Amino acid sequence: MVVNLQQLTFTPKGAEAPLLGPLNIQLAAGQWLAVLGGNGSGKTTLAQLLTGGLGGLLHGELAGEGLVQGAGLAEGTLIACAAQRQLVQQSPQLQLSGCAFSVEQEVAFGPENLGLAPHEIIERVNLALKLTYSEALRLRHPATLSGGEAQRVVIASALAMRPQLLLLDEAFSRMTPSMTQRILEQLKYYSAHQDCTVVLFERTLLPTVTCCEQLVLLEHGKITASGTLQDVFVPALRTINAPDAWRALGKLVELGEWSHPIPKDDQALLTAFKEHYATAR
Repeated sequence: MVVNLQQLTFTPKGAEAPLLGPLNIQLAAGQWLAVLGGNGSGKTTLAQLLTGGLGGLLHGELAGEGLVQGAGLAEGTLIACAAQRQLVQQSPQLQLSGCAFSVEQEVAFGPENLGLAPHEIIERVNLALKLTYSEALRLRHPATLSGGEAQRVVIASALAMRPQLLLLDEAFSRMTPSMTQRILEQLKYYSAHQDCTVVLFERTLLPTVTCCEQLVLLEHGKITASGTLQDVFVPALRTINAPDAWRALGKLVELGEWSHPIPKDDQALLTAFKEHYATAR
C-alpha cells in the first residue's frame, strides 16, 4: 500500500481542534485519486503531509495511523522523501530553483542532486520534457515562461525525479483545458509504466473526473463523500467550481430526474442533454 491513512487527524501547533481528519484513505501502487474541495478545505495541508512536510512545511501533532510508502508521516524530511515523492503546487514560480539559466538545466537540477550518472540525467530530462510537451522550451530561461509553460516545466522537473507518488495540488490552473487534458494523458502513460500513484487536489470538476475512478470530497478538513463520480457529484457542487451546465445536471440528479451515468467531459454532457432533454421540432 502506497498510502494508508486510518482515522488520521492533524492538529496544527497551538490549535485546540484538528485541522484535518479523521481521514481514511488507502491507495495501492499505480492508483489515481482525486481530492476535491474548495478554498480552506484542507487540500494543500493534506498534500504537504503526504509529501513529507511535517516538521518542515507543517508543525503540529498527528493522531491515528498515517503511512506513506511504508513510512510514518512523521518520519523523514522533505529532502529524504524527494526521490520517491514529488509535490507540484499551484504557483510554479515558487517552485523553480532559481539556479538555472535554461529549462533544460531546471529539469536536470533534481536528478543532479541525486548524484546520478550524466547519461541517466540526460535520459530523464529528455523524457520529462517530452511527457510535458516542453521540448520547444528546452533553451528558454525559466524567468521568461508564461504561467502555463512554467507549470509544465515544474511538472517535468517532478517527473525527472521518477517519483512513485506524484501529488498535484491545482498544478494545471494556468494551462488551457486542452493542454491540461494532454498532460493528464501523458501522466497516465507515466503512471502505468512506472507504477506511480497519483493524487490530484482540485477545486474544479474538470478535467479531474476524466482520469480518476476514485474521488473524495474534503470539507473543513473532513471527508464528506467518497467513491465514484456518482457518489460525490451532487455534494461536490456545493463547494467546488463548476460551469452552470454541470450545476444544472446536479440539480436534475438531486431531484431524481437523471437516471443516467454522470458524463465525464463537456462534450459528453452536451450529448447527454441532447439525447434525453432536447425537444424535436
